[in-house]
Amino acid sequence: MSFIKFAKACRSSLERVERLAGLHILKSIPNESSANESSADSDSANPKKSVFKCVIEPIILALAAILCFTYPVASTLWNNHVSKQISIDYDKVTYNQAASVRQSILKSARKYNARRKKIFTADPYDGSDNYKKTADYKSYIEQLDEPMGIMGIIKIPKIGVKLPIYHGASRDVLARGAGHLYGTDLPVGGKNRHTVITAHTGLPTATMFDGLIDMKRGDYFYIDVQGYTMRYKVFRISVVDPHDISLLQREKGRDLATLLTCTPYGVNSHRLLVTGYRVLPDPAHAPEDHLQWPFWMTMFLIALISCAVVLATMIIAIVRKRRNNNIAPQGMHICEK
Repeated sequence: MSFIKFAKACRSSLERVERLAGLHILKSIPNESSANESSADSDSANPKKSVFKCVIEPIILALAAILCFTYPVASTLWNNHVSKQISIDYDKVTYNQAASVRQSILKSARKYNARRKKIFTADPYDGSDNYKKTADYKSYIEQLDEPMGIMGIIKIPKIGVKLPIYHGASRDVLARGAGHLYGTDLPVGGKNRHTVITAHTGLPTATMFDGLIDMKRGDYFYIDVQGYTMRYKVFRISVVDPHDISLLQREKGRDLATLLTCTPYGVNSHRLLVTGYRVLPDPAHAPEDHLQWPFWMTMFLIALISCAVVLATMIIAIVRKRRNNNIAPQGMHICEK
């Protein structure tokens, strides 16, 4: 409103100057009607350009906007599908592998755990990778490396997670799936053992452990290694500082597994630890998981559909207005006749 008042005041001042000085200033400034007339003449002279500007251009812009907005959802769904497909392929390969080969691989991994007197590890998200230069790490990556270079599969049916587990927790590993935290026990079970599996929360192109915050005490998750599935029941959920590894240590007589991710969402200042104890008998059978569809994707699609409806309404209004403008001059011409 203030801008309109300012414009009116300017026009009034110009009129006063014209009356006093005898200058026709306003005549040199095209008014709105003349601008519209010249625009209409231009449009009528070049109807193809007018149609493109009024109809085709808005449609192209609308489609481009929709494609840009749908990319995060589409890429997330695709990457989730790829991770699950890799997990399914791993299951098939291990199933077809000789039982003696699988047992030999598991036996070697259990011996590796037995040689380790205690757990030593660090925050997987601090960017450090000095441990890769040690002789122990070279021995570590030789364990559970068959088939496909995948250590195992982490399955969390409640939140629809089914991810391959790779060795270590480097950036490259965590961009592809879950990682086994080096320094903790290999995920083959056993008393006085504690394995840690970690994955990202908040990646723009994959769900990973986004839903881990929804896990409750009493929920189950499963670790599948060499076709052997171990079931864990959640009994402890903790939020700790990044370098606090006290809850990742072995506990006497217990067979533990912890799922680790960053929290809170988008801030990542702390670490969420979801710890479960082994539930026998096994091998257990993990229930079928469902599609990962987080809440943000639902809200995103609602907003996207709303924007699409608004854009469609605007385009329809533009087309109708254009039609009316084309019909009006023809009617006037008939009346004149």
